[in-house]
Amino acid sequence: MPSHAAVDASHLTPGPLDIPIAVRWTDLDAYGHVNNAAVVRLLEEARIAAFWQPPAEQLALGAPQPPAALPISGAGSALSTVIASQRIEYLRSLEHRRDGVVVRLWLSRLGGASLSVDYLVLTRDDPTGATPYARARTVVVLVDAGTGRPVRLEQETRSGLERFTGEPLQFRD
Repeated sequence: MPSHAAVDASHLTPGPLDIPIAVRWTDLDAYGHVNNAAVVRLLEEARIAAFWQPPAEQLALGAPQPPAALPISGAGSALSTVIASQRIEYLRSLEHRRDGVVVRLWLSRLGGASLSVDYLVLTRDDPTGATPYARARTVVVLVDAGTGRPVRLEQETRSGLERFTGEPLQFRD
């Protein structure tokens, strides 16, 4: 497997990343709340914004650079990711917000070929996260795009990602 660029996180403060995500009108259900399936999308958009490197031609056109890029870059890449599991606890109803939400995320576990991303769904008026709307965890596995077999995180990538590790969330039993 070829070597992949290390995560350059030297300019970032260690710890969780706060990723602003828009809440769309179409995210609402018949009760006026953000639908549970839409919350999965909010988490996915935050994860992509934090860890997935856009192709070079998109970066040249102004696409934002992720704070901590995994060694993958979409279609045609030698590596890809699969979601092994996802757990979400909805703590209170989230209604439409024109100011969107802030998805706070961090890595609660760095395994051999996988990582666990923990999240809190917050709003800008609760920057301390005292009353999150949801908490969640996604287990992401790095795989060889051709064979589908897990691929171990290289030490350079692991070292860069360690800046974004934190304590695992506690879920209800």
